[in-house]
Amino acid sequence: MKIGQFVMVFMIININFQFNKALANEFFLEDAERFAVIYSNSLSIDEKQIKNNYLDLGSKGVQIFTPNRIQNEKNLTQALMEQPEIYKKALNVCLPAAREVSDDAKGVLNDVKMFLNQKEAAPVYVLFGAGNSGGTASHEGLVLGLEVLCQFANNKQEAKEVILSFVAHELVHVFQNRLDMNHSKDFTLLSQSLNEGMADFVENRILGKISASEIERQDFGLRNESMIWSEFKKVMHGTELQPWMYGDGKQDRPKDLGYWIGKRIVESYYEKALDKDKAIKELLYLKDPNFILETSGYNPK
Repeated sequence: MKIGQFVMVFMIININFQFNKALANEFFLEDAERFAVIYSNSLSIDEKQIKNNYLDLGSKGVQIFTPNRIQNEKNLTQALMEQPEIYKKALNVCLPAAREVSDDAKGVLNDVKMFLNQKEAAPVYVLFGAGNSGGTASHEGLVLGLEVLCQFANNKQEAKEVILSFVAHELVHVFQNRLDMNHSKDFTLLSQSLNEGMADFVENRILGKISASEIERQDFGLRNESMIWSEFKKVMHGTELQPWMYGDGKQDRPKDLGYWIGKRIVESYYEKALDKDKAIKELLYLKDPNFILETSGYNPK
């Protein structure tokens, strides 16, 4: 390779590195703003509009959110027709909140990164989904679905708090996804509960409080911890996640109690650890969920 070619390649690599580094702490609203224009200017939204003017023009966030959440223009259009009230509320309450909370969100990204001893944070993409997910993450970034987040808020201030809580939670999943061995090879209810519990634990530590989406299961959990643990440990080595996670739960209790049990185990492990940095690394990599559980000493009676 000639010197000129080498310099050019180096410059391109350096530019790409600086570009990716610049993206790491950004808070992107372009998808949400484009959706707002389409929704506000149309008497009726059809699948063609959604595909051509929203999905096809979408950011990396739309790409991340589409396969398992938005799915396609038909699914999103159907959600808009069936639940117009949640989209109107999100447009009127949560999109303005998202505009105002951008700097705070970047601060949360940095705080989580520092707490977990990671080099780079990740971009946040704010958009409108199909009413089935408040957020998700990949190694490339985290994505927030405003119409779902807004169901936890009654006003702009509450919306800001919900957005920040999801930013903190989902960034932990970004780091988990970036690690080569972030999940146990033996996928179980226990391992997944620890992954989600770790995200809730970090979120609580960074923000200094329980988020609105956690309050119901936190209150129920503290009142019924021994009973919940007794039921959970009988099935925790299996691969069936429901009713503990990602579903409606049981009629007599809040959903996602697996998150809460996972967080309680993570809290116990972290508090017992003499080397906190090592504990954080072990909880992120999660090579041995059973070791984490046993070492934590978690066993409420």
